[in-house]
Amino acid sequence: SVQPDMYPGNCWAFKGSQGYLVVKLSMKIYPTAFTLEHIPKTLSPTGNITSAPRNFAVYGLDDEYQEEGRLLGEYVYDQDGEPLQMFPVMV
Repeated sequence: SVQPDMYPGNCWAFKGSQGYLVVKLSMKIYPTAFTLEHIPKTLSPTGNITSAPRNFAVYGLDDEYQEEGRLLGEYVYDQDGEPLQMFPVMV
């Protein structure tokens, strides 16, 4: 599971440069924003966070069997910004 933790190496890493994550909720929601958090450069052993997500998109699904979801937004995580960043739903 994805848990909050700000220690280097305690993460859920993607293999390669692309990946996806599906989160199943117990009830239907209408989100207004999403947050993404990555360790700050100051906590990184190398002094950089090049492994942080950069471009990402969020889709909403009616159920787990739906192949194509509704695009809720496309975003860019700012590696020079705050560790915790909020992204509003664009649709």
